[in-house]
Amino acid sequence: MNIRKLKEDELDTAIRMSEFAFQYELTEDERTERKKAMNPAETWVIEEEGDIQSKATVLPLNVYIGGKPWSMGGVAGVATWPEHRRSGLVRELLGAALNEMKEKGQTVSFLYPFSIPFYRKFGWELFADQTVITIPRDKLPVRRATKGSVRRVEKNDTIVGPVYDQWAQKFNGPLKRNSTWWERSVFKRRDGELAVYFNEDKEARGYLYYQVKDEVLTVHQIVWLDHEARTGLWTFISNHDSMIKEAVVTLPGDDGTVFLLDDPHVEKKVSSYFMARIVDAKSFLEAYPFVTANEDDGPVFIHLEDSFCEWNNGTYVIKPAAGGGEPVHVTHHHKPEQGASCAHPPKRGLTMTVNTLSALMLNAQPAGVLYDAGLITGRKEEVVRLAGMIPDRKPFFYDFF
Repeated sequence: MNIRKLKEDELDTAIRMSEFAFQYELTEDERTERKKAMNPAETWVIEEEGDIQSKATVLPLNVYIGGKPWSMGGVAGVATWPEHRRSGLVRELLGAALNEMKEKGQTVSFLYPFSIPFYRKFGWELFADQTVITIPRDKLPVRRATKGSVRRVEKNDTIVGPVYDQWAQKFNGPLKRNSTWWERSVFKRRDGELAVYFNEDKEARGYLYYQVKDEVLTVHQIVWLDHEARTGLWTFISNHDSMIKEAVVTLPGDDGTVFLLDDPHVEKKVSSYFMARIVDAKSFLEAYPFVTANEDDGPVFIHLEDSFCEWNNGTYVIKPAAGGGEPVHVTHHHKPEQGASCAHPPKRGLTMTVNTLSALMLNAQPAGVLYDAGLITGRKEEVVRLAGMIPDRKPFFYDFF
């Protein structure tokens, strides 16, 4: 068994594996475009005597966490031919990928799971849900006048890119998009029209990417920076009432939209979506924008368990900065022996797995919920203190890879 990177002349093989595994078929034009976009150096493969048995791609991306961009390794296209499945090949690929992510400074990794329990075994944890509401025509919001207006524009990121960036920084997890991503992964991935809300000063304050087909208005993305833009965009949606029977809207998380509808009695579907993993705990904690009120509170101790990335195992001593911001110092005390456990529980600090730490730091689950479920152990007052150090930003992810 040989673990290596994909070669240029193996792109077609990689595409065929994905087509088989994910049950789709590209046209020749789509295949040509896909090959142009592929970088063989981003894909790990396992081969035996020239036969590729399994593959996994890691996309070099950036996401917003705590209001700033972080380097992220996006795991995608994990596929194994059926005759080689359940042989531990994906485990080997993920191990190689995570080691390389650490070397490249990609402190976090995201993926869309085919199986949540499978990826939990390797340290990933759910962090983002997808919320879709279906609004019948007779329950569309009342049309309200605003000082601005909505205008359909060309499908590029010139206008909407800055709006999205400003909006995305309010959440934990949204992708930091570049122009290529907008073109290939937003506009080409789904058909639709791009509409922008401009205020009375002609400033773009929100946008809507949507499609009308078969009497259904499907909103792929809706983003607003203020209440006026929200009102203007929803009025624009309601203006389609004569040609649709319903609107299906993918919302940016649980943002209060349903509550604010004139008639909130609509269908709401919440699905588990993306998973996240801290790749390098020390680097992540050193850069994390903790909220701290008093340096005199002393350090926080986290006893971390990571059965797959053993470099993360150990105790982290976080000395917070006075007045908030990034911690003054993070000290990592490795376990004396990898896989060894203490004969007696530590008298101070909180014990958790890397899965739990990932969910906690991205604010995917409240510390109290994790503590009550037994996923965090330690003293209750320490849990309360750590919870107070985590910025109040909701997790969300609008993209797909």
